[in-house]
Amino acid sequence: MKKTVLIHIITAITLSGCASTGSPESGGDDLGEDLDFSGNDCILIRTIRDYTPLDRQHLLIRGPGRRSYYVALLSPAFDMRGSIGFQVRSRDDQLCPFGGDRIVFGSLSGESVGVRSISRLTTEQEEFLLTRYGINQPDESETPTESPEVKGAEVEELG
Repeated sequence: MKKTVLIHIITAITLSGCASTGSPESGGDDLGEDLDFSGNDCILIRTIRDYTPLDRQHLLIRGPGRRSYYVALLSPAFDMRGSIGFQVRSRDDQLCPFGGDRIVFGSLSGESVGVRSISRLTTEQEEFLLTRYGINQPDESETPTESPEVKGAEVEELG
């Protein structure tokens, strides 16, 4: 009886260990696949330091230290690129993608846009997004090298 219980425990531990190991295909080869584009993270409003618009509906918000967040908006914000800063309308001291929190770009028009999702990023993911949206240039190691010039065949004129 005790042997069978011990065998079941060892089998369960072995199977749970096998189930928790990921496949090599799901590794960090492509940072875009690792990004959670529907994140539910929140940012303390008083810790927001800077933001970078990626396009009219996405931006990076930087918090304390090296924390950065990928923010997707519910609709395009046309004043985002031209505004110097933004305000946050929230019921508490956090910017979250739920609870009706809104970001206001521009001081005169007061265009407010709801937040669809917020995802915390690693430094590598931030660099990937900045390169993907064309803000940073890709590293030279990532750009394809030009192939050496190929000489064409000689052409003989008939006539």
